[in-house]
Amino acid sequence: ATALFREAGLDLDALRVAARRADFHPVALPVTLSADIPVSATTTVSHNVLAKLTGRTHPGEVVMFGAHWDAYGVGPPDAQGRTIRAGANDDALGTAGILELARVFAAGPRPARTLVFALWTAEERGLLGSMAYAENPLYPLPKTVANLTLDILQTAGPARDVLLVGEGQSELEDDLAHAAARQGRVVTPEALPERGLFFRADHFPLAREGVPVLLLMAMSGGADLLDGGREAGDRWLAGYMKCYHQACDRWSPDWDLRGAAQDVALLQAIGGQLANSRRWPQWRPGSEFRAVRQQSQSARD
Repeated sequence: ATALFREAGLDLDALRVAARRADFHPVALPVTLSADIPVSATTTVSHNVLAKLTGRTHPGEVVMFGAHWDAYGVGPPDAQGRTIRAGANDDALGTAGILELARVFAAGPRPARTLVFALWTAEERGLLGSMAYAENPLYPLPKTVANLTLDILQTAGPARDVLLVGEGQSELEDDLAHAAARQGRVVTPEALPERGLFFRADHFPLAREGVPVLLLMAMSGGADLLDGGREAGDRWLAGYMKCYHQACDRWSPDWDLRGAAQDVALLQAIGGQLANSRRWPQWRPGSEFRAVRQQSQSARD
């Protein structure tokens, strides 16, 4: 990069310093590249899997739960010779949470609004499954009340808090705080915003279409665990990240799923309340998705 800038008559080191100023403006790099690269393409068919419980009195209004069922497939052998990257936590555990939510809601009284349980494909290839749905929804997005997503849950036991990804986006954060308080927990903003997790999970294509969303993702920071506090939560996260998208992301008898169950129960409480109310959660005034929702809300009304 330094040589490229130098050949263009620019000083990369000086520009790095200049870019720290508030009055800095982009600098054109007068370099062109021509390339002829052969590309082969194959078409693969995969499927989203959706189920619904039709609402009792407002069946056209939808509360959606989601997770992704795909993983990272086959990779190079790890130290144990394993090649299958099974994705036990990312996101088989989230998928199990969605299935359990469906089972619990199906066994109880039918809510006023329709509940949809979505298991997306091809998340690991760029959110392709949820993007396909957002572009061609089965249920109108203006009448989709909210999307609640599970993608990676912590397996180190109960926690005093729940991590919020994308603080300041929507009123669903208030719902999360109220549900967490009923569990004796508090909401902690994500500790690693530089990872851009709000823009990297299956709720995001729906957010871009204006649907209020809530994401629970344990890789957004170390939880304040009952056993060991934040330090123990950070240790769990560091250990998990070594297996992120690797063959070692596998089920273990050492998992303590009580913390994961706490978070699934939060979505049960939030989704159940929304499904039996007339509320339409709104985006915060500063959210980039607010204008889209306001337009679709006009169409809904």
